[in-house]
Amino acid sequence: MIDIMKIKYTISLLFVLLFSLNTILPNTIKPVNITIYWDSSLSLRNKDKNRELEFLDYFFQKYPNCDVKLVTFSALKNSEDVFNVRSSKWDQLNRKLENVEYDGASDFSLIDIAGSGDFLFLFSDGKSNLGETINKLYTPRIITISSNKNVNKKWLHETAYYNKGYYVNLLENDISSSVRDILEKKVMSKLIFIDSKNAKPNGSKLIEGIVSDTYGNPVQDAYVSIKGKNKSTITDQSGAYKIAIDTDDILIFSAGDMKTAEVITDLDNLINVTLTRKINDLDPIVIKSKSAEEIDMVLIGDKKVNKRSLGYAVSNITSEDISDANRTLGESLAGEFAGVQLGNNNDAGQIIIRGFSSFVLSNHPTFIIDGMPLSRNESDMDFIDPNIIADITVLKGLAATNRYGTLGNNGVVLITTKMASLKKDKETKEEDSKPKIVYKNFSSPLIISEEKTSGFVTMLQSYNSVTDAYNHYLSHVDNNMDNVKYFIESASYFFDNGDKQKGLSVLSNLLELFPKDTSVLRVLAFHYEKYGLSNYAEKIYKIIMETSINDTQNYLDLANIYFKNKKYKESISLFKKITNNKIKEINSFSGLTPQINNDYRHLLSYRDQTWNVTNIKKSNFILPKHKLRVVTEWSHPQSEFEIQYINPDKHFFTLSHTKKDNVNMLNKEIAEGFLSDEYVLSDLKKGTWYLNLMVPEKQASNIKKPKYLKVKVYTDFGTTNQKLQTHLLDLDGTVKNQVFTSFTIN
Repeated sequence: MIDIMKIKYTISLLFVLLFSLNTILPNTIKPVNITIYWDSSLSLRNKDKNRELEFLDYFFQKYPNCDVKLVTFSALKNSEDVFNVRSSKWDQLNRKLENVEYDGASDFSLIDIAGSGDFLFLFSDGKSNLGETINKLYTPRIITISSNKNVNKKWLHETAYYNKGYYVNLLENDISSSVRDILEKKVMSKLIFIDSKNAKPNGSKLIEGIVSDTYGNPVQDAYVSIKGKNKSTITDQSGAYKIAIDTDDILIFSAGDMKTAEVITDLDNLINVTLTRKINDLDPIVIKSKSAEEIDMVLIGDKKVNKRSLGYAVSNITSEDISDANRTLGESLAGEFAGVQLGNNNDAGQIIIRGFSSFVLSNHPTFIIDGMPLSRNESDMDFIDPNIIADITVLKGLAATNRYGTLGNNGVVLITTKMASLKKDKETKEEDSKPKIVYKNFSSPLIISEEKTSGFVTMLQSYNSVTDAYNHYLSHVDNNMDNVKYFIESASYFFDNGDKQKGLSVLSNLLELFPKDTSVLRVLAFHYEKYGLSNYAEKIYKIIMETSINDTQNYLDLANIYFKNKKYKESISLFKKITNNKIKEINSFSGLTPQINNDYRHLLSYRDQTWNVTNIKKSNFILPKHKLRVVTEWSHPQSEFEIQYINPDKHFFTLSHTKKDNVNMLNKEIAEGFLSDEYVLSDLKKGTWYLNLMVPEKQASNIKKPKYLKVKVYTDFGTTNQKLQTHLLDLDGTVKNQVFTSFTIN
């Protein structure tokens, strides 16, 4: 007879044992090692953070025991903490992520791939401004996760692909299926981009086209994949794609919340696809053609794109359309563009593209010359010689602001100049470009002006601690995204109060917000140098050169910052190319020749036996000696200023950089792309000299495009007694004049 009591006892014991195992086992399984890099740069302030936290919560349900190292970073590594997740409980980690502050540019070189455990999670938009990840031979599986619209999908996808990981776009992918794909180690498709080198692999044909939405707007980062094959590509910002296929392949077009389209390729070479939203009843629209020549490409200043994909109105003329009889920019524009109105006498400075839109604010378009935006006001724009113009493009229509933001709300005039010498003005003699020294009496007091404290700094100074001041700064960032000076002046407060990390981070926002605006980037580089961060200045000068490869100034700046950072090999190499005219993008460095010669010889005067100085002209080893050498560098091509040199007897002469006095030189600067000059003086009266900065009264300040002047003053240049002063001056903040320094001539 079965003992009922024993059976009940045994069953109860089994339940207790199972419950104990269920409680104990999860905590005895070896934890998964995860490193999370959490991008806290400014561009991620508006991401879907809740969606990212939901992803982690679901992941920890599948992996209940994890040892997590969390690194938050932007321009610098902001924090590093370790958390132990047990039984799917991750409250401390969650609270930490909830309180992350988003500020600064991003630097992916801070990501340490080696030794990052079983997984490396990177939560980011894939946009690094200051540095890229360093590839290592052995890496963990890298999972890239994004939750905002504006991302570098190509980088996120390829980083995951080449590290046996997975890319999760939380705006497009379901969390549960994404985590399942990660756990099952699903292999992502390989992105292949067609260029001239791999245009048509053997046995395949090339398909290209445009992917757009139902409004005709280009769909960027749409996936174009081959069904059943581990091969795909993504569309660029104009919606264009190219992919090599085999006969009878089927293409799959997919993007975010849009319906997926499958297209049989047949004999077609051109396939344009219009994707519809999933909430729409319409099916995707496919337009095929046997020829790809139907794509109408148009120049929009810095690149060519498909005209149909733009989504806004664009008109374009080239140098062939500009008559030799045209003497001004206004005459070149007159009658060439529909809906464009010029001022009296074809004044380009008073151009209106779409009619008046405001009775208070400016109604004039933004002029962008060789990628450099000029101030939007009614100033004279006719200093630009038509003979140096290669191309003019006018962007109009409300959607143009998608490309240039608030700069485009009145339209944009894009001007590309020829990289050649300007026409010679027969009425101008060669000696007019040389400064004529005429002394006058200086009647004002010789008192060196102190730097004025801005309203932003005054507000931050009212707080009892740097932390409170930083919180105040963060609370006003959203209202000052287009205010360059907000970041410059706020950063100055943190530098002056000893918090270099916050100062650097605040300044780096300019790179995050204005990544292609070289005038703003020059301001950023100037300030990095001011605060002794020349390694960061080097990064900015590299970005400027890559953005504007046809501007001579950028090569000299980079060669000099290499020298300053004691990278002598790189500096010599670049100076060699400059002096031998071996840079293919540049026709002539003539406007910078005196500076280049003095800077190169100055560099070579530091040489020792370890330097490789072969194939350098002997003349470059002879360093000239000057009592005074003054180098002026300005941030914006429209910068106008005068510097008065005041001798010990209070007599002065003036060297001018204004359109009124030097319009031909300003034209040459724009044509060759240089933003600096030097003045070398030897026969000077001994004693104390002063420099007084003067700016034209009509030069309006602009918080979006501030103008700064860097002045380097060398005394006894080329001798063992050489001294250098460097001053960074705010041209917009100078009311009329400012005595900014003194020096002694022995």
